[in-house]
Amino acid sequence: MKKRVVTGCLLLFCWALGTVSAPWALSSDLKTFQFPEVAGWSQSGEVEVYSPETLFEYIDGGADIYLKYDFEELKVAEYQNDKKGSVTVKIYRHKTPHHAFGIYSQERLASADFLQVGTEGYRDKEILNFLTGPYYVKISSFKIEPEDQAVLLTFARKVAEDLGEKGSLPSILSSFPKEGLKEKSQTFIAKNFLGYPFLHSSFMSDYETSGRKFKLFVIENEGRNESRDMVQKYLRQLGKPGEEVSEGRHTLSDPHHGEVDLFWKGRYVWGIVDLADASLRTRYLKLFEDEIQKRE
Repeated sequence: MKKRVVTGCLLLFCWALGTVSAPWALSSDLKTFQFPEVAGWSQSGEVEVYSPETLFEYIDGGADIYLKYDFEELKVAEYQNDKKGSVTVKIYRHKTPHHAFGIYSQERLASADFLQVGTEGYRDKEILNFLTGPYYVKISSFKIEPEDQAVLLTFARKVAEDLGEKGSLPSILSSFPKEGLKEKSQTFIAKNFLGYPFLHSSFMSDYETSGRKFKLFVIENEGRNESRDMVQKYLRQLGKPGEEVSEGRHTLSDPHHGEVDLFWKGRYVWGIVDLADASLRTRYLKLFEDEIQKRE
């Protein structure tokens, strides 16, 4: 108990000094993690461990997207039963819960069966994937009888419990307007949003209303100055370096994305892409502003 108290105090002190930016930014590790025991199943072979430098050896061709989400470590264990069925458990650790959510959101299937495991999980055919803290866990089965498929959930719950505090989805997701929001479409883009390095990262959601489909996004910065610099760089990118940058609405003609409406206020920049209806853009920018103000 004393060790926990001291650790908590040290983290609070570091946060105050600025050496830890926020609680969700703390990295965890898998050094002490032990894959769980499940009745009727035994581990087959050694646990495999991969780093950012070796991840391509396990998912050649698919490693790049994980690295974009600040992947730090992967541990893989395989289990077998006496019917020659197998279950593979893969635990990806990322730098922060935001990054783990990001890669999870890129692979999440909106049509899948969602489960109460970890922060959020889903099941589809012979896979069960879930998010918990800075971990993205992927469990798959092979040659498992239909009546034995429930074992995937048993594995998931044991792994989630052993990984510790499940955390929650990024709080900023609650700022997206509810009207027209397509369920389970919210994603986190960790780098180069819209293809621009100065748009460092963004949360985005799909919408549909009155037969129109479009996307809303929000970028959370450290402060007002960072937001101003971001909008200024966007204007320069579009050939408008002399245009005055002020808080409020900016309608931009982007050669790659068409007309982009964005709004800057304080440390937040939010906006709309893929929507031609100007009046509808105005309405949704205001709905977003009302939600953002609740965070201030």
